[in-house]
Amino acid sequence: MSAPASAPVINPVPGTIGAPAAPQVNLLPPEIAARRSQGRIKALIVIVFGLFLVAVAAVYFLVLGMRTAAENELQAEQDRRLELQTELASYGYINELSAKFENSIKAREWAGSTDIDWATHLTALLTAVPEGLTFTDMTMAQGTPAGAIAGDGTAFANADMGSIAFTGRAESPELTADLIEAFDALPGFSDTWVEAKQINSNEETDTVYWEYSGATRITYTALSGRTETEQTKVPQALLDELEAADTATDTETSDEEAN
Repeated sequence: MSAPASAPVINPVPGTIGAPAAPQVNLLPPEIAARRSQGRIKALIVIVFGLFLVAVAAVYFLVLGMRTAAENELQAEQDRRLELQTELASYGYINELSAKFENSIKAREWAGSTDIDWATHLTALLTAVPEGLTFTDMTMAQGTPAGAIAGDGTAFANADMGSIAFTGRAESPELTADLIEAFDALPGFSDTWVEAKQINSNEETDTVYWEYSGATRITYTALSGRTETEQTKVPQALLDELEAADTATDTETSDEEAN
């Protein structure tokens, strides 16, 4: 029996086109295709949801780590704050010392606000008295730190450190003018004034003289300035000494409490 003859190929497709040798027919039912498509969508949703949960967990652990680090840092700063407060308390004596130091400066300013080197000024005053003129009486009125000086009633009474009132005798009336010029030329005195003068005589010596009275004002330039200071801070040596004294006191107190 002879072999059957092969079926003829109708309109053969060239191999260069790449078409399948046999025709392709999709025989998959539509409902199966739909189920497969739904399955892929569900799988994609599950994957996305899983990635979301992973991201949420990562953010949670990140925030938890940051919170833990912040709490640890806060605790460290609180511990350090206690240490600083303890150390600050050990320097509590400085405030008291600063107050005492400031008070001492003000006390020196107050006490020396009317301080005058009278030995120098009175020597200069008496030396300046012209020849032929003598003092018979001298009265000094000076302001004090507790109160201002009142005027002496002369024509030049004003705000100053006080006045020196005097009486005396002169051989001639023009000597009082020399006295005014001599006193006003001295540092610390100004506005010298001779109030009145009258003629008188000495029966024993048979001499005539003029009596006078007057005053000179004490200016602020007469202040000695001996209590002034430019010191603005407590010396370190004094701070060290006081700190050592406080340490010794604390040690003695601890020993007494221990006993």
